[in-house]
Amino acid sequence: MERSKFIEHLKKYPHLYEFEEKNDNGDSGILIKDNEYNTLTFFTDEAIREGELIELLKQTHHGKNVEWISRVTGYFSKINSWNKGKREEFKDRYRASNIGAGVIE
Repeated sequence: MERSKFIEHLKKYPHLYEFEEKNDNGDSGILIKDNEYNTLTFFTDEAIREGELIELLKQTHHGKNVEWISRVTGYFSKINSWNKGKREEFKDRYRASNIGAGVIE
């Protein structure tokens, strides 16, 4: 990807990304603050040149874009949509597992 196009994309979303061009250990590049996930990521010019836009932006999440789901009485539900009390109750739940369960023949 061209560096100028990467910067152009970041400028379109100032509420999501803050960035500055800088040098880090002799490598020039762009330091990006992802405001949604509160992360800092430095991309060298080489990484930008070799990367695709979507893949570069995913790296700014640092794995914080994970959604937890739970299966309760046969259906799945996103935990982040639960109220505070339900989330606290979820922490106390017993988690069943079939790991180590033997097969009876």
